[in-house]
Amino acid sequence: MNHAKNAWAILAALIFLSPAGARAWHGKGHDQAARFALAAMARAAEEPNRTSGEAVPTFLLAGADTVAHCSLDPDVFTRPIAPAALHNAESPEHYFDLELLKDGNLPELRYEYLDLCFRKALKPAKAGLLPYAVTEWTQRLTVALAEHRKWPEDKVIQQTCLVYAGLLAHYAADLCQPLHTTIHYDGRVDPDGNSPRSGIHNKVDALLGKFRYDEKDILKDLKVAPAEKLFPAVMEQVGRSNSKVDRVYELEKLLPDIESPAGDEPKLREFTTERMRACAGFTASLYLTAWRDSGNVKLPDWHKRK
Repeated sequence: MNHAKNAWAILAALIFLSPAGARAWHGKGHDQAARFALAAMARAAEEPNRTSGEAVPTFLLAGADTVAHCSLDPDVFTRPIAPAALHNAESPEHYFDLELLKDGNLPELRYEYLDLCFRKALKPAKAGLLPYAVTEWTQRLTVALAEHRKWPEDKVIQQTCLVYAGLLAHYAADLCQPLHTTIHYDGRVDPDGNSPRSGIHNKVDALLGKFRYDEKDILKDLKVAPAEKLFPAVMEQVGRSNSKVDRVYELEKLLPDIESPAGDEPKLREFTTERMRACAGFTASLYLTAWRDSGNVKLPDWHKRK
């Protein structure tokens, strides 16, 4: 019995000492970000998409409740809810430590990236896999939307698209949390690369959901368009998010505790509004990319849903 207790204690320690917290932008923040992303896409869809030449599906624009609901799911796949194997596989999907891999262009494919990490004697779970999660979920949505093109009246395919859109929204918003793109994810690391576990990470995660936002402020002058090339656009967004790390630490003393309200601190509101705009714009651009690219997917004759 003691051996079993010791084993579980060790396992729990390993889970809670993972390189970066899997959660970002607590539930309310993810919910709002997903809804604003759809609103941003709807506004872009008021005129036919100039790149693809066609408007996006109305069911996707109308599916905000399902998309927002599913945008919370990836955090359910991690501790403390998920079993150990699921947490172990899922956790690195939520972060990417840019400083560890900024000395060259990254490969676009997950397993080529894993090979690169091994050549650099770098553990993939330490560096994180977030750009690949965003890219792959965009492409899963692309395939589902290609099926929608072929079977536009199929309600199950429509629901699949909404679920995939929600999951994609989660990872896209995670990428817009600056502390999910850096080695300094929970305090400035020491020269040996060790995190002080200062608690700033959870405070920032909670911050996005502490404010109410006016949709007009979020969508005002927000430029949303499909990505010319998907993976480079994802990595460009990683760089933008990482560039906000210093700003996060400038605001550290103003950050409220997780359970405390944010108040009316203007610097915090300015930061969270800017990040909410980033979440909405980036996610909406991924949705438009998936819809455009779905028109180029050729479903084989043997692939039949009915």
